[in-house]
Amino acid sequence: MPALQDDRYEPLPGLLSLPSFLYRKLGPRGRIVAKLGGAIFVVGVIVAVILLAPRIAETKRERADRERREEAAALAERRRRLIAEQRPHHGRSESASSRAETLGELKRAILADARARAASGKLHGPPAKRVSCERLKGGSTAAEARVAYDCIAITSELPSIDGSPQGVLGHPFRAVADYSTRRFTWCKVSGRAGEGGFTEEGLAVKIPRACSR
Repeated sequence: MPALQDDRYEPLPGLLSLPSFLYRKLGPRGRIVAKLGGAIFVVGVIVAVILLAPRIAETKRERADRERREEAAALAERRRRLIAEQRPHHGRSESASSRAETLGELKRAILADARARAASGKLHGPPAKRVSCERLKGGSTAAEARVAYDCIAITSELPSIDGSPQGVLGHPFRAVADYSTRRFTWCKVSGRAGEGGFTEEGLAVKIPRACSR
């Protein structure tokens, strides 16, 4: 009977050790070919990186430029809307015979404007209940013909707590009353108070001259 052959095989290693295992199985010529192939692959990767790096950098610059243009366009549109929102409105009291009556006409005009804006969706929250105005600090004296006011179209009133003054929530307006002609002008104020104007999201939008002190 013929002698039995040794059928033992070396088991395959793990995935990470497989390349070195296959390399050992190659003959001398196969190892040379493998080394040349590896060198060609490395050189190819280096050449690809050299060729693609400028294009990648250019793509990043193009993306950054596009994002800056889109941001600038969005800011310009936001500024346009704020300017339109603060557009001056004018009125005149035809029947008022005193300053108090003219100021009352001004408050009613602001209240109607605030309610109309809320109804059209331009202002959020409930419709205004009433309007409160105070003479602008540092502005004209109460005896002068032209007086500037800070007004608020009140939507909610906060209760007094622990003796603190009662607070209100609402939409701010700036108004000017010319008592010599019984004419008045008001502007919706947008954003946060700033020097000579109001700012929001990095935009400086001045109050129109007609509503300034």
